[in-house]
Amino acid sequence: MMYVWMMLKERFIRGIFLKGIDPYDRIKHTFKVSYVKSYTLMNQKFSKVRDSNFELLRIVAISMVLILHADFFSLEGPSAADIMSDLSGSSMRILIQALTISAVDIFVMISGYYGIQHSKHGIFNFLFQTFFYLIIIYVVCIACGLSKLNMTGIKELFMLTSSNWFLKSYILLYIIAPVLNAFVSKANKRQFKFILISYYAFILIWGWLFPTSTDYIAGGYSPLFFVWLYLLARYMRLYSFRLTQLTFVTAIIFYSITAFFVLLICISTYYIGGDAVYGYILLQYISPTTVATAMLLIIATSKLHISSKLINRLAASSFAVYLVCVNPNLLTPYRNLFSDLYHTYSDLMYWLIVLGLVAIIYIAIAVIDTIRIFLWKRIELTV
Repeated sequence: MMYVWMMLKERFIRGIFLKGIDPYDRIKHTFKVSYVKSYTLMNQKFSKVRDSNFELLRIVAISMVLILHADFFSLEGPSAADIMSDLSGSSMRILIQALTISAVDIFVMISGYYGIQHSKHGIFNFLFQTFFYLIIIYVVCIACGLSKLNMTGIKELFMLTSSNWFLKSYILLYIIAPVLNAFVSKANKRQFKFILISYYAFILIWGWLFPTSTDYIAGGYSPLFFVWLYLLARYMRLYSFRLTQLTFVTAIIFYSITAFFVLLICISTYYIGGDAVYGYILLQYISPTTVATAMLLIIATSKLHISSKLINRLAASSFAVYLVCVNPNLLTPYRNLFSDLYHTYSDLMYWLIVLGLVAIIYIAIAVIDTIRIFLWKRIELTV
């Protein structure tokens, strides 16, 4: 029976049957195995029974964003003088940045791994979450004296300023997802592979190695890069290659080794260059090491088989946690909080406090988010 199963799976993966349909989804449907039909970053559509492995990854990814914002975003990257005066503390900060910088890449790749399926409820749910927190937080910040009622604040409510870059990039990705899905269903493996390699080569040359030559790649802060991440994740899901065959433990080990490699390059480039830490080029969303760590965590997660209502519930509020913590009205207080903590406590104690605060912030917002979930359940009946 196992031999028959493996043969059928191999034939489906090769696309012998039902060309244009996700082979994994078709196999599971044929044998009536519960599976995730469609999975998007914004929790747009789920089957009633689903594994919690990628739900767990969403929780980990948003926690990585919060930690990321407590590192270079709040404290700035260690300068050459910082490395000279405090090598251990600077090394810890660089390592943590290397371990968490792939958070945004992971978000987008989760959507690509399962494929975005357009639905009226999905887009309305996304927009409802977005504007629910944009409006509520702005009103609360005005009441607390953290913000003022002015034109800039009103423009931020509708994402008409330079803030909320991720939301706008993801909206465009959502809009063009049917085109990307059509390409995936029609292209063969060789065509798909060529597009991925040439697309990323373009990004690396004109967006990473020579970033001033273009302004639309923006170091990965753009929908152009999101499109590539989406396609990369689809390729990983549809076609097996050596990297995707790694076990969970091996993938985590390689993920850690990659982060330590980035640390080594950053420290060594300081000693070579003297006045600057040139290795920080690796700590960008589009860098090969960042993409590699994101791929490795996706692969590691795909090897897990977890089912937990608690994980699913916490993951349902992951986007809410993101919306609150990156809100333009709260970014400055967030940065000031962690900057003050860093200059008050030792390096190790600071990071222990950061981990504790991240857990508290996540759980607190998840509890508050029950209000939004309750309201949406009432609203979606009329949509």
